[in-house]
Amino acid sequence: MNWIFLSLTIGGVISLLLTTLFVSFQKKRSIGEKIRMDGPKSHSTKVGTPTMGGVIFVLSSTAAFTIVSLLKYYRHEDYSMEGIFIASILLLCSMVGFIDDYMALKKQRSLGLRGWIKIFLLVIICIYFVLFSKYVLDLATYISIPFTNINFELGNWYYIIAVFIILSTTNAVNLTDGLDGLAAGSSSIVLATFCFIAFLEWTILDVSYGIDVAVIGASALAACIGFLWWNTAPAEIFMGDTGSFGLGGLIAAIAIVLKQEILLIVIGGLFVIETLSVIIQVLWFKTSKKRVFKMAPIHHHFELLGWPEIKVIIRFWLICAIFSALGFFIYYLKFID
Repeated sequence: MNWIFLSLTIGGVISLLLTTLFVSFQKKRSIGEKIRMDGPKSHSTKVGTPTMGGVIFVLSSTAAFTIVSLLKYYRHEDYSMEGIFIASILLLCSMVGFIDDYMALKKQRSLGLRGWIKIFLLVIICIYFVLFSKYVLDLATYISIPFTNINFELGNWYYIIAVFIILSTTNAVNLTDGLDGLAAGSSSIVLATFCFIAFLEWTILDVSYGIDVAVIGASALAACIGFLWWNTAPAEIFMGDTGSFGLGGLIAAIAIVLKQEILLIVIGGLFVIETLSVIIQVLWFKTSKKRVFKMAPIHHHFELLGWPEIKVIIRFWLICAIFSALGFFIYYLKFID
């Protein structure tokens, strides 16, 4: 438990301090976000807001994880490849987002890389994920069924599901990142839930790498909270795709390594809703030339209904918390006789 609290402290402090410097650096050089022309008109006031804040909390979380891991190894000569692997996925996915953000800033537009290029880069990361998990981690290839003790063995077919989880989660968190603090706050809630799960896996079920998963999760959680100090509405900095892709990859990797693939759908229920709203909107428009929502993702729909941005954000955080609590309750049922 001490390692988790230490990672929380280090990640939070580094993120809080570095974000201050990063905001000041961008403002002095007039570096700022370009707002999509097809977005809500109220967002036009956000033009020029410093961006790429994900760089800070990704570096903060990996730095905290590295420091705690080195101290842990120095004192107990104990480490796990699972924790290092999850941290590498965080870094790799955030690099895809960083390239996208950098290209957008360089070209002075709201969009950076083309969609298919981002998917291609994420697929390369997925290939790395599959090879590392299969030949280094020897990751189990079963799916745990909630409410039962059944583990459904899939063999090599499992890796197709793992790839789908990574691609869908990174894009789902990216879609959620449309309002000040929405993605960072929601991701913090989801990460906190998985930290509890990892801790219980370590303490009760003797999963040796559970503590390292909890440490990297706690590092990212604290880094997000430190970033939120500056990212809450009205935001002084945006996370950009650097942050949303990194967080999505991290959450997906933690869920897969902890063998909570199905529970990820529940715990990350808000991300599922945001993604489904886009899918429904696109499919319905293509078939009927009509829109189900005023704008997708669905958080923009409520903005256009007249809800203040802060109300949408807080209510979506509450929805995320409800889904996460439900997911944790389903997980905890296996400890109840």
